[in-house]
Amino acid sequence: MDLGLNGKSLQSVLIEYTLRMQLSDVYFIVIESPFNVDSHGESVSLSPEEDADEAFQPIRQLVGQTVEEATADETGALRVRFSDGTRLEVPPDEAYEAWSVSGPNGALVVCTPGGKLAIWSAGSES
Repeated sequence: MDLGLNGKSLQSVLIEYTLRMQLSDVYFIVIESPFNVDSHGESVSLSPEEDADEAFQPIRQLVGQTVEEATADETGALRVRFSDGTRLEVPPDEAYEAWSVSGPNGALVVCTPGGKLAIWSAGSES
């Protein structure tokens, strides 16, 4: 499923036991579980809860980059590709919400425990 982030630029990154990525046009990616980053031929696995702040330099370097593709697949994995070629992948977590993508007017996609996606459209009532 296309998450509608194509063309959005990464404006800021906040790491406090989660990775919160603020994109243009009031969109956010929040990652709460371990994930992988492939950047310029190097791969690194990161955990927002366990890794030191310095380990997230590959993510901080993405500020200013544009999302070229952001999808969630049938297993609940999130995949984001940035304009510099960096790829980010967040697999589902069996016990926790692994990630969420939110947008304006209440749009929200959450990867629930086990990989099922919960989806709220912009302007929908809960």
